Formats: sequence, C-alpha cells, structure tokens
Amino acid sequence: MTIKLQQEDIKEIINRLAEVFNKEKSNLNELDSKIGDGDHGLSMSRGFNAVAEYLKNNPDLSISDMLSKGGMQFNEVTGSTIGILIFSAMRTAGLAVKDKSEIDFADLQTMLTVSIEAIQKRGKSQRGQKTILDTLIPTQEYLESQKNNQDESGIIIEAINIAHKSAEATKDLEPQVGRARWFKERGIGSIDPGAYTGYLIIKTVGEYILEKFFKK
Repeated sequence: MTIKLQQEDIKEIINRLAEVFNKEKSNLNELDSKIGDGDHGLSMSRGFNAVAEYLKNNPDLSISDMLSKGGMQFNEVTGSTIGILIFSAMRTAGLAVKDKSEIDFADLQTMLTVSIEAIQKRGKSQRGQKTILDTLIPTQEYLESQKNNQDESGIIIEAINIAHKSAEATKDLEPQVGRARWFKERGIGSIDPGAYTGYLIIKTVGEYILEKFFKK
C-alpha cells in the first residue's frame, strides 16, 4: 500500500508527538540532568504542545506551512538550543515539500535527510558527538539502503528498531558539543536525551503510519 499523508495526518502526528513528550518529560529531564540543565523534556513538551495549539487555531495551513510555521512556535516557547534545532529541522522539512498537498514515503525520507543537514549546519555537530544526530543519521542511512525495497511496513518497523538501538548506543559516547561537553564523565553510561528524542519522533511517526496504512 502506498503511503499518502495529508494535512490532517500531519496534524494528528503533531498531536501524538505532544502526547508522547508530555509522558516522557520527566524521563528526558532526568537524562538531561546528567549533562545539562535538566530541562530537555520540558522543552520538548512545551514545544510540541505549542505546535499542536497553533495548528488547532490555524486549520487551513498547507503541509509546508504547518511544519515551518509550527517550528517557529516550537522555538518561541522553548528559548533553548533544542528549540532552534527542531525549528531548523521542521522549517527545512517543510520547504522540501512546498506546494505538496500530500507526502509519500519518498518525501518522508527526503524530509529526514534535509532535517539532518539543517541540524548539522545549525548545531555545528556531527555523528558520534552524542546528539540527536546519533539516532537520525543511522536511521536515514538504513532508509537510503532500502530504496529498492517495496516492503514499506517492514522498512518502517526496522527503522524504529534501528532508531532505538542507536539511541541506546549513545551510552558509550562522550558528549562533545554544547554545555554537555563540560560533563563528559557524567555523560558516559547514560543515553543522550537528544538521541532519545530522535528515537521518540521516529517511533511516533512510524507507528502512526503503520496504524493507518497497514493495520489489518
């Protein structure tokens, strides 16, 4: 079955992300307390709640504007580095599907690729530095390797698994960017909150698609 996500699907995914980060707020804050200010979960929760509220009050936005303008709301309420990075990713993803009324599986892969590029550029970070990129890049590389595979549901299930394993693997990495680099020893043995955030985003989007298009 071909995946075709429309405006209402994007709105529902944002709503689910808000719910997920409301539930995961304390866990993410605890992870962040080992290498930062301990407010990562709060930032993610506030951010996606703001996006969800904005989309509720502006129901006629295009998919592109839902992402780019929604990302602006995320950044405004967080006032943190992750806010800037998520905004950059959402804005770039929105531009990648400009003027499209629906997005397919190939579009989703493109959106992930350009989001990674935006985060790298804005955050001055790379894979292996204990950030969200350590989840997003392995997932993107897997998706790239599956371009000739027609089993979309199988690809999504494995992408979620890879995202989870990649987030878990950050336990062995030393923080190297931002404030976290001052707490290298404390960061070893703990999952990076940004990497876990990347996993939660991929999991939420993936599970929505599986539920809508492949549920038997």
